[in-house]
Amino acid sequence: MIRRTLFSAALTSILTACGKSEQAPEAEVETPQTSGGKIDARLAELGIEIPEAATPIAAYTPIRKVGNMVYIAGQGPRMSGTVGIEYTRDQAYDAARQAAISVLSQLRKACDGDLDRVVQCVQLQGIVRCTDDFTEQHLVINGASELLRDVFGDAGLAARAAIGTNALPVGFVCEVIASFEIA
Repeated sequence: MIRRTLFSAALTSILTACGKSEQAPEAEVETPQTSGGKIDARLAELGIEIPEAATPIAAYTPIRKVGNMVYIAGQGPRMSGTVGIEYTRDQAYDAARQAAISVLSQLRKACDGDLDRVVQCVQLQGIVRCTDDFTEQHLVINGASELLRDVFGDAGLAARAAIGTNALPVGFVCEVIASFEIA
């Protein structure tokens, strides 16, 4: 009986998505709405708009919740290229900031739309695509660290690593990986 009900619901959803039925599925998945809390007010004050969380571009999950911890898979900016060739350190700083905004979009999804649930950023890892002689990865990843600090205060500062590499997925200038404690 349960299998038949699940199969029927799944079939109805598929047919509706394909435009084959006028009947709507019984339960639609809602996207998390913003909470309108303290952190959302801070984001508005900073002029930061958080986009909808991006879907993965490979075989992984962008978010993993374990107890009160949220692990965010690597997030990149809308920029591709290499620091020291196409981009300066300051431009890459902006790219790291963009990547941190993508981290926030995944975090908001993990918190069911309520960023006020964030207790602290525990760890931040930044990877910078750069030339062999570039040694200011830490200054590039400050773009992510400073954004999180500006949003969450001291709770946004995390234990951190900033490293350089010769290549990143889809040519990202940088990639930011983060873990957060939530309530």
